[in-house]
Amino acid sequence: MSARLSNSSYIDSPCQGLQSWAAQLVDLAKHRGVHPDKLLKGTKLFYQDFAAGTASLSVEQFYRLQENCRQFDNQHQLSFLLGRKLLNHNPLYSAFSQAESLRTLQKLLTRTPLHGFNLFNAEHKYHQGRHYFIINLSFGAINAIVEQFCCELFASFIAATCKWRIGNNSDLCFSFPYAQPTHIEQYQTNLQANCKFSQQLFMVSISDQLYNKHLIDSCPSLLQQSLAAIQQQPLPAASWLQLVRNHVSAHPQQNLETVAQHFVMSPATFKRKLKQHHTRFSALQDCINRQTAVFNITTLAQSNETLANELNFSDLTNFRRAFKRWTGTTPSQLRSIITNN
Repeated sequence: MSARLSNSSYIDSPCQGLQSWAAQLVDLAKHRGVHPDKLLKGTKLFYQDFAAGTASLSVEQFYRLQENCRQFDNQHQLSFLLGRKLLNHNPLYSAFSQAESLRTLQKLLTRTPLHGFNLFNAEHKYHQGRHYFIINLSFGAINAIVEQFCCELFASFIAATCKWRIGNNSDLCFSFPYAQPTHIEQYQTNLQANCKFSQQLFMVSISDQLYNKHLIDSCPSLLQQSLAAIQQQPLPAASWLQLVRNHVSAHPQQNLETVAQHFVMSPATFKRKLKQHHTRFSALQDCINRQTAVFNITTLAQSNETLANELNFSDLTNFRRAFKRWTGTTPSQLRSIITNN
């Protein structure tokens, strides 16, 4: 089998480390009066397996568990509570506690996505003194409920980690790709940061000053010991969908047939795999272009001409038409929204 596929996993493949997150999520709900059988309905999982440490679950099963949690979690707090506990029983905890800066933490998370953290993927950008991280779900999202749960989960983890290591979250800014939810108090209580809703991207930003701030309680020698221990851990397989996304981003002019050939698949099999991950090739291309276009307009203040050229559009009319298809608005309307806000 090709090396491109030998170390990749699909949405229905067992995912290393998710059992710890799922076990904590089930117990958090159980402590709030929700019976585990209700939470695990439709997942083909049993609570006894978590207690025995023998549970093995896929991303798709974890997503189904999130849907069930949302159904019974009237206060919409479980995603935030779990986010604050993601480092529990994680080999990264010791390394995080000794890291010299948030930059070091980010690099640790990128290079060693242990125990479930390969569920997320971040694209790092820098502009005028701030670092921006556009967050994507490595395996895709099956619906809006799962997308919101995962956004809350990861945002809560980021906020809790920043508060733990630098003392406050006042410089953090979160952008969420959905309207302000009715449970806004959970965002205020758990994130304690600037939150923007109805955005086109799930993104977090922080100033360069805090990102590179030296943490006085760090210990480089213990960090190296922790890293040596982490290197003994088997790294989780990369998400197949994320590998496809990375390839399409790097080769935007390749068509479906060419990309399928790169991944040693027939076009028909490639389409089926994308459908299994709840997406299509054209939707994946649109998502990549939308994120680039929105960031470059809202943050870099890039002109239509420059952006159209960067995205390989032959004329501005086609670019404007595509932008409206991606975002539901025109570039000029988006700029107007930014100005008014």
